[in-house]
Amino acid sequence: MKNDVRVQTKTPALLLSLALALLPACSSFSASSKIVSSPFISSSKSSSPEQAYREDVRDYTAAHLQSGGTVDELRRQIGALAAKHGITDWESSESTFRAIGAGLAKAGYRQVQVDAFKKNMASTPDQAEWMQKGFDSER
Repeated sequence: MKNDVRVQTKTPALLLSLALALLPACSSFSASSKIVSSPFISSSKSSSPEQAYREDVRDYTAAHLQSGGTVDELRRQIGALAAKHGITDWESSESTFRAIGAGLAKAGYRQVQVDAFKKNMASTPDQAEWMQKGFDSER
């Protein structure tokens, strides 16, 4: 009978120890998932609104591509980012496409991947050229 009591008292202590040991891992996972799940919060400390926009587009593009997102989803999200920053015609904005190109570099894309991406993302030769310039500037 004494053995049963002792086993029962050790079990809660063991479970509590395990829970406390896992707690830091859970909180760090929670913090990192918040960063990924809120791409519309600018973390940049930029000197200008234009620079903050470019950094947000670059960072979002990199994160989106690294997570396996599609080009169509990226277009929608860049549109939302542009609206947040007061950009009304992002598809005609050289800054947007240079930032996308910079995001490709930040995501670790190689030139062959950039070439394929430009074919899917760019609607005009200018857009493709701007993305390439953004990519080249970050390598």
